[in-house]
Amino acid sequence: MGNLEAALQSHQVDLEIARENNLIDAVSRALDNIGRVYARMKNYEAAIETWEEKIPLVKSNLEKTWLFHEIGRCYLELDRAVEAQDYGKRSLQCAEEEGDIEWQLNGGVLVAQAQVKLENFHSAVEYFEAALEKAKRIHNDAARQAIIIVRLEHWSSLNMASVLWVIGTSRNGQGI
Repeated sequence: MGNLEAALQSHQVDLEIARENNLIDAVSRALDNIGRVYARMKNYEAAIETWEEKIPLVKSNLEKTWLFHEIGRCYLELDRAVEAQDYGKRSLQCAEEEGDIEWQLNGGVLVAQAQVKLENFHSAVEYFEAALEKAKRIHNDAARQAIIIVRLEHWSSLNMASVLWVIGTSRNGQGI
């Protein structure tokens, strides 16, 4: 933990110097780094607050994709599924605009996980299936396996009748 605290202090000094000198790119970089350290420390509220401050400074859709995804992951860790879903959808939209399939996959999985926590099981399956197709498309076997495992982990909290209904609905548009 000591190394993370030292890193946090260093990045906070960096932020202070960047602000004093009105160096917008340096402010953005420092906020990015501070948010990462907070997330590694599992201080998700501070990470969210820091990264949300960075949003207006972001210049590209690809950077927004990553940033929205990270904020959404923090909200998911805090069991704030509505916010996680919102940021996941924002990440997914930016990834689609950018044409980045890997980030579309990541955003889709985040939205699916939030949907499970919100008990929107049909929607969760749709997002997991879309992410799985993206993983197949880019030949990312590790992602394919992870999606399957994540789906199973989330489904373990459901009763079997719900799982079978969701699977049946997903495949043919009707319940079993």
